[in-house]
Amino acid sequence: MVVGIEGSGSYGAGLCELLLAEGIQVVEVERPRREDRRRGKSDEIDALLAAKKVLAGDGLSTPRAGRARQALQALLVAQRSCIGERTRLLNQLQALHTSAPFALRERVGPGNGRAIAARLHRMRARQGAPEAEQLIFAVLRDLACRSRELEGRARAYKRELSRLIGSLDPTLLDEPGVGPISAAKLLACDPKRLKSEAAFARCNGTAPKPASSGQKIRHRLSRGGDRQANNALHTIARIRARHHEQTRAYLDRRTSEGKTSREAMRALKRHLSRNLYKRLITVPLT
Repeated sequence: MVVGIEGSGSYGAGLCELLLAEGIQVVEVERPRREDRRRGKSDEIDALLAAKKVLAGDGLSTPRAGRARQALQALLVAQRSCIGERTRLLNQLQALHTSAPFALRERVGPGNGRAIAARLHRMRARQGAPEAEQLIFAVLRDLACRSRELEGRARAYKRELSRLIGSLDPTLLDEPGVGPISAAKLLACDPKRLKSEAAFARCNGTAPKPASSGQKIRHRLSRGGDRQANNALHTIARIRARHHEQTRAYLDRRTSEGKTSREAMRALKRHLSRNLYKRLITVPLT
């Protein structure tokens, strides 16, 4: 018996977990294409289309793992939310500092949002200052305190990610350039459910796409796939390009073959995807 579910990682997650616990095989059914919508849309039509896809084996995939993978995904969402909110607060802080009264602006000093926030933590309101200046200073200091609190929360989530990944595989973070955030993003896409490293490359957006013209043979950047996994590979590639001797030698060899720096970096990301896939499929997520 096989059950096809559309959206097994969102609204169908509970049903998927229940069926898997009962030992029933579950497959993920892709969303209906535009040409499949010609008959209209209803629950009955969608269910019939999903059943036909399961019987034909068309557009099916393995649902992502639960438990540890879901915990990694939740921690990533929380950490990314803290970073995004902190960035927004620092931008507001810098904008308010730019338009603040001259005396307050000179007292706080120049710099970006992070530098301004660090100085505001050590400052107190100036005695005898005009009321408007005191109010603006209070707002600036409140923004600085909130950004600092969010930074602390983000660090706590990062430590929790490191602890969880260490419990799953104690040596994964020893890989050059692989930190807890990048490792969690790669594990969250559940490479073990994919059949090959080529499928993993398509999943993370590093599979090359032909873009040849005439006698010029080249490939272009893939814009598809899991963009968070692609971002993780890009981060790992940039770190290795700076601090890993073998990676620098690889990039030099690629550029000596006539590739541009961007094409060499693209080839490096595909090479990393191939090697990391063999490593990631050994990490238990359930």
